[in-house]
Amino acid sequence: DVEMELLCDKTLEHGMKDRVVAIHGISLAAQEKSYRKIIYEKMKKAGVMIIACPMAWIDSPRRDDHTPVHNSLTPVDELVPAGITVAIGTDNICDFMVPFCDGDMWQELSVMAAGTRFIDIDELVKIATVNGRKVLGL
Repeated sequence: DVEMELLCDKTLEHGMKDRVVAIHGISLAAQEKSYRKIIYEKMKKAGVMIIACPMAWIDSPRRDDHTPVHNSLTPVDELVPAGITVAIGTDNICDFMVPFCDGDMWQELSVMAAGTRFIDIDELVKIATVNGRKVLGL
């Protein structure tokens, strides 16, 4: 993911470690797993955090075979174990493509957990609470 790699490099170059937050991260899942691991290390080194908005990208599951068009959920099942701070959010309230998204963070968290098969309850609680404050700088 060239964009995420560039974001990490620029974060360090400009002295912004632990102060940059990316949103969605869907392009991460479109990369080969070996490259994703490299990006996760760069994110960790730069302290780049991420906000997942799962209802926005529920159109298709993440897969390791690739096609020209690829949408997927943020790979929280890989990001969290890699030591990346993940929070939950939404940017699709009453969206044309996702008309039933109403801003309910429990729904977002449930979709994320089910869609990525990430069921670590302690980490899900952190994603829904502590990490939200962290990405906001609170």
